[in-house]
Amino acid sequence: MMKKKMLQRALTSAPICMLINHLVGICASLARGDGRYSPVTPAFAARFPSETAAVVVQMLLIGLVGAVFAACSVIFEIERWSFLKQGLIHLAITAAVAIPICLFCWLPETLGGALTLCGSLLFTYVAVWTSQYLVYRHRIRALDRKIKAMNREEEEE
Repeated sequence: MMKKKMLQRALTSAPICMLINHLVGICASLARGDGRYSPVTPAFAARFPSETAAVVVQMLLIGLVGAVFAACSVIFEIERWSFLKQGLIHLAITAAVAIPICLFCWLPETLGGALTLCGSLLFTYVAVWTSQYLVYRHRIRALDRKIKAMNREEEEE
């Protein structure tokens, strides 16, 4: 059942991420203001025989990143693991895929650029994980209050 869920999520997420990647390329091209469509960086395009090949490879790699993130989301459904353990394992798997792909697609020119890219991905992950933790902690506390209120009502009857 878990494999089926992973596959469904991956197949749903990959095309969505590919679409978002193209929309980002369009927005970046519009922001540049020179009238040219530049869906990939010049350095990435130089690695391929044509810009079209570079765009296809980048699209597939971005789809892979989205598929891995979505497929690995089932980790958060393993109830016997703590939320921290789930998050760390999810981070390890997704970072192992996302960081090399991002480095390959956007080719930072310096070590500082590479560290900034990796740091921004990790910071984003930690920020999202922390916000989810706070949301679920709030929901659990609200449920606890409701249960306590229901138990008090039963005792009063």
